[in-house]
Amino acid sequence: MSATAFSTLESLIRTMTPDEAARTAAAKHRKEIEDWLTSDLGIIRMRETGSWHHGTALDRFSDVDYFVSMRDSRPSVSSTALEDLRASLSRGIQGAFVSIDRPAVRLRYFDNGPDVEITPAYYQETDDYDIPDPDSAGWIRSNPAVHLEYVDRAQKETDGRAKGLIRLVKTWKSWNNVPLSSFYLEMRTAQYALGNKPIIYDWDLRDIFKSLANNGFREMNDPTNYGRRITTGTSNLAESITAKYAVEEAARLARLAREAAEADDHSTAIRHLLTLFNSEA
Repeated sequence: MSATAFSTLESLIRTMTPDEAARTAAAKHRKEIEDWLTSDLGIIRMRETGSWHHGTALDRFSDVDYFVSMRDSRPSVSSTALEDLRASLSRGIQGAFVSIDRPAVRLRYFDNGPDVEITPAYYQETDDYDIPDPDSAGWIRSNPAVHLEYVDRAQKETDGRAKGLIRLVKTWKSWNNVPLSSFYLEMRTAQYALGNKPIIYDWDLRDIFKSLANNGFREMNDPTNYGRRITTGTSNLAESITAKYAVEEAARLARLAREAAEADDHSTAIRHLLTLFNSEA
């Protein structure tokens, strides 16, 4: 059967889903980190968060994220906790380059396994944690469970397609080096999916980019109503302009691909999609 725009996008989703080798490497790294931090810092708990936990990670692009519940009382400035964690991991983990990348400590592994981000977290109540503020030396409140529940609800209510659409949008961002936050795009896309059922990948790829282009780039209210504002991830005017043009071009290419598919010109539709994803095949 000849390839279509829809089948091309389904194939891309499968390609970008982490395979068993990546999952095995991630599990090995987790055990090593958890064992070390338990013995060295006496951490209470280590829990997976982020895109790997949500089921929206990209092979070769997405970090594996963890919260580690710290045993001592929370220091007044988050830089203290980050430096203590960085120093410990530098002592105990030999196969990675360790550095602070707010709000976490990042480990870049030398074995081609996925990078890991470890966030020092201080439990408060009802699964709330204080974690380092990405933009200052202070702290912010976070609850990773509510975002997992939101993405899972979108997945359930779209017959298992919301996470595929999220992967497509994040693949576009990664393959085109678009300076937008993956978390921002994930929450935007999950929110879009819940309001635009059923999901048909080539139709909705066009419409999510159209929505992003028309609405501009602003911080969004957390759709879980947790109260946190979600930033775009752009850090200056140049990045904002770059992201704006990238989204507008994505909206144009996704629209052209859909128009070609509607005319049964599948080769042209696929060509526009490959350009959209900055891919040659």
